[in-house]
Amino acid sequence: MIKFVYEIDYPLGQKRAYLDWVRSIAETLQTPAELLRLASYDNAFSASPQRVVEFTFDSLQAGAMYFERVEISRIFQGELPSHGANIKVSILKQLSDYTKDTVAGA
Repeated sequence: MIKFVYEIDYPLGQKRAYLDWVRSIAETLQTPAELLRLASYDNAFSASPQRVVEFTFDSLQAGAMYFERVEISRIFQGELPSHGANIKVSILKQLSDYTKDTVAGA
């Protein structure tokens, strides 16, 4: 599993505008078949990063295919910078050393 993790702060006084924008792009982000899971989190303490968004893929190649799509690239390269602040991206590979799978009972 590969996760692309975006850390984003809301521009000052623009949280509502950011959330409205996210609602307008949600279907576009969720549609591509490469994407296994999409999750977002708000910082419970309103500290930076204020929002974390995780995109989960089977492989680095699947993640690259997803972010190279024209409609996805437009969102992250063209629109996100005007809707978010202090944007950071990490690409993480899941390891099994700390895994506790409560769903499968393992």
